[in-house]
Amino acid sequence: METLINHTASEMKIITPDDGYHYFFAYYDMRATGTGRNPRHLCHRVTFIDRIPTAEDVCEIGYLEDGAFVKIAETTAWNFQQGAMLQYHPYLDDTVYYNVCEDGKFSTVTHNFKTGEKKYTDRATACISPDGKWGIAVNFGRIFDFRPGYGYAGFVDAGADVCAPADDGIFLTDMETGKSELIATYEQMAPISGLEEGKKVLINHITFSPNSDRYVMLFRSFPEPINGKLKWKTSLMVGDRAGNLHTVLPAGMFSHYYWKNDEELLIYCEIEGRYGMYLVNVLTGAWKRYDAPFFGDGSYVRDIHCSLSPDGNYIIGDSYPIDNYRQLLAYSLVSDTMRVLAESYSPLDIRGDFRCDLHARFAWGGSHITFDSVHDHKREIVCLASDCLNF
Repeated sequence: METLINHTASEMKIITPDDGYHYFFAYYDMRATGTGRNPRHLCHRVTFIDRIPTAEDVCEIGYLEDGAFVKIAETTAWNFQQGAMLQYHPYLDDTVYYNVCEDGKFSTVTHNFKTGEKKYTDRATACISPDGKWGIAVNFGRIFDFRPGYGYAGFVDAGADVCAPADDGIFLTDMETGKSELIATYEQMAPISGLEEGKKVLINHITFSPNSDRYVMLFRSFPEPINGKLKWKTSLMVGDRAGNLHTVLPAGMFSHYYWKNDEELLIYCEIEGRYGMYLVNVLTGAWKRYDAPFFGDGSYVRDIHCSLSPDGNYIIGDSYPIDNYRQLLAYSLVSDTMRVLAESYSPLDIRGDFRCDLHARFAWGGSHITFDSVHDHKREIVCLASDCLNF
């Protein structure tokens, strides 16, 4: 593996088959592996990697076991950044969630792949609560119009010409009954977001807190040309299942985040004119900045997809390409030191919204880290032992 460089882990290997297909898990904040009783790693399998998926492109869903891919389903509701929102159920070992489009209708499937039992929701969810009881559904067509790599082709936004629709926004889904209810509209959220009045807005990313009581979101305006580049503003907003919402930090640069606990969020953002990795209290707005070298000196963006180790001692994340390599790095919250765990070559023709971010995530229990890679010009999943974090 000449284009995948590692200096720190005692064990690193590609766990996907070399069979002509492309494999990836997708986003960094979803559960890819089962418990100790079920160590199978979930993944998506596709036949191409060099373009945005169309509404007709089929993605196979399955898991890896003993070096082989075991298929359990197919979907046309997927993208390269977040896949089909595939993830394990929080406490049922043989049950997974993923999004599908059947007969033109988008929904989330709760699928027991051992018994074959399936339950469908009335809308496609963007996140599932950690207790497995609730989902939040959003308009993936609106997201596709904003950034195709995060939405679904074929999902039409009925309110595409409305800046802040009154009939669209956050839908709370009962995962047992599959029924959804609109609990907060764009019309309600836009005026309290801190974004400029009259701008077209959307929810780009939304996730539940660990206790499933509240959720946080990146509430964004559609991009506009500024100094020759398309740019947008983001507000960090938080809400509860009753639809009560407030803006934590308004109208700035807020990017990838990860819940540390029920009130605090790790997030790469800009606060008071300084970029970096912050710990933000979503209830009070209080924040702390981590002054680690990789996160920059505050004057430039060096964004990462951040995850927290199960013991709470390390932040791991990946860089955007530096000299054509994506770095997987770790920061110790205990020793205030950083280390590059691996570097993955990033081909110049696999960029934009079909790029391959590493999206590193911890396996159940934290014994291993897995990440997506395209260093051999094919999508693969790499696994490395967590002993690389002993610093």
